[in-house]
Amino acid sequence: MRFVMLKSINGDPMLVNISAVRAVSTINMAGDEVGVIAFDKDHELVVGSNVTEVLAAIEKASAIG
Repeated sequence: MRFVMLKSINGDPMLVNISAVRAVSTINMAGDEVGVIAFDKDHELVVGSNVTEVLAAIEKASAIG
């Protein structure tokens, strides 16, 4: 398992297991672009990090290990 540090909706840090992430998309929430991480068709997580930040964190973690 590999975890990356992202921001939750309220800005607090949170760890996400990137090996379980299947897709990353964006939604507009009250005027802010936020990321949505899909783990499977029934489980998604809205995060305060945008898609670019999520993908950069995944890429960085993948390069390390």
